[in-house]
Amino acid sequence: ITIMVNYYYNNCTRGGLFMVTRKTLKLLSAVLALVMLMTSFAYAAPVHKDIFKEVSGDNIYNHIAVLAGTDDARLTGSEGEAAAAEYIAGQMAGYGLKIERQQFPVVYFKDNGAELKITSPEVKNLEVQNFSYTPSTSGDGLTAQLVDAGFGSAEEFAGVDVRGKIALIKRGYYTFYDKTQNAAAAGAIGVIIFNREPGFIGGTLGDVTDIPAAEVKGEVGEELRAMLASGQSITVNMKVSTVIRDSFSQNIIGVLKAERGSKDAQTIVIGAHYDSVDTPGANDNASGTAALLEVARVLSTQKLAYNLKFIAFGAEEAGLIGAYNYVEGLSQEQLDNTAAMINMDMVGVGDKVGIMTLAEDSDSFIADLAEVYLNKFNLAYDRSASDASDHAPFEEYGVPVVFFDYHDDPYYHTDADSTDKISKTNLYNIGTLVTAMTYDIAKTPMPKSKKGLKAKVNKYKFKNPEIAAE
Repeated sequence: ITIMVNYYYNNCTRGGLFMVTRKTLKLLSAVLALVMLMTSFAYAAPVHKDIFKEVSGDNIYNHIAVLAGTDDARLTGSEGEAAAAEYIAGQMAGYGLKIERQQFPVVYFKDNGAELKITSPEVKNLEVQNFSYTPSTSGDGLTAQLVDAGFGSAEEFAGVDVRGKIALIKRGYYTFYDKTQNAAAAGAIGVIIFNREPGFIGGTLGDVTDIPAAEVKGEVGEELRAMLASGQSITVNMKVSTVIRDSFSQNIIGVLKAERGSKDAQTIVIGAHYDSVDTPGANDNASGTAALLEVARVLSTQKLAYNLKFIAFGAEEAGLIGAYNYVEGLSQEQLDNTAAMINMDMVGVGDKVGIMTLAEDSDSFIADLAEVYLNKFNLAYDRSASDASDHAPFEEYGVPVVFFDYHDDPYYHTDADSTDKISKTNLYNIGTLVTAMTYDIAKTPMPKSKKGLKAKVNKYKFKNPEIAAE
């Protein structure tokens, strides 16, 4: 403005067509300054309340209805998982995000059921279910003597004869895969694992084993163990039916570059897994994936100082394969440049928000920030430790993380995990929370102390999302 005024004064005040008075120049200067000020406001990023208005619980719910439309829709390595990946990529592309894909090999596993029956000393059917990645039995199944093999260590198998027999093993100390492979190495033809507490485990072997493995409830296993300890000989028939084949899964990554595409800009990862077990998987984890899409939609219009990566992880249920694939593909420089990772898993059912890191006392500014926000929102929450979702590989490699869920979910890993159980209020709360936190970090540097975080967040006047929910 000063340059323009000086130009007009020096060149246009000496008479003729462009004659302008000093008074007019002052007026012109004021008008131009006002125009510049108004323009800067017009392009300023919305304040928090405007961001909140953009988040829609209905949008999130509608994504869930699409993703969880059928039973066993998104098993790792299935056509359903691949179709979900295309839906997610299409939505993110529609928001203007750059789409990246990471494809990796997985084993497709379909559980078609199991049967277990005591045939001697008396016939009795037992409740049983398969471990993920167990191979099938053939024909009429396996009929053999049952042998107590303790916790399934190699040392314990050295002390019992399990050749041609079925090993009964208690949960604890060793992975289910190692227990089963130890049994196979000792000559067993099958494994029955029981829980340390009442009920089923709902476990996975993590990889295909050499012999079939199934599980019974804790109380059933203890009863069988007591019978064997009393000297009774037990013969069982075990049938396992599964489908196993090589396949692939993929991570879908929507990238929002920092303003001006600065090469020095750090990156914030917002993630959720989109695969499921053999259920509709509405809460686990179509809910987190749907919230991810809504956060991506709202923030995609913003000009921010950080790169944002919205990652829909594949193959979480198979052992966090997608998340590990992403993290282990980063250079040390890229890891150091990852400011934080926010994970959403099972956010649609329950009455309390969970804040989780690998350890309850993990040094994570993003988890501390979550507490500040939840207190401001006046939402019930607790903080605990978990390694059971996609945040875990990031924290293992030194990235500050926070994992959000809602709990408890009585429909977890059951056929009742359907869209009609989902709370739109929960969806709105999590969507708003993650949007606000990400915006705050990505817009300006965040204080690292809890006191500093609280002071920064307290300057905003929030509505309680639970009250404002659609």
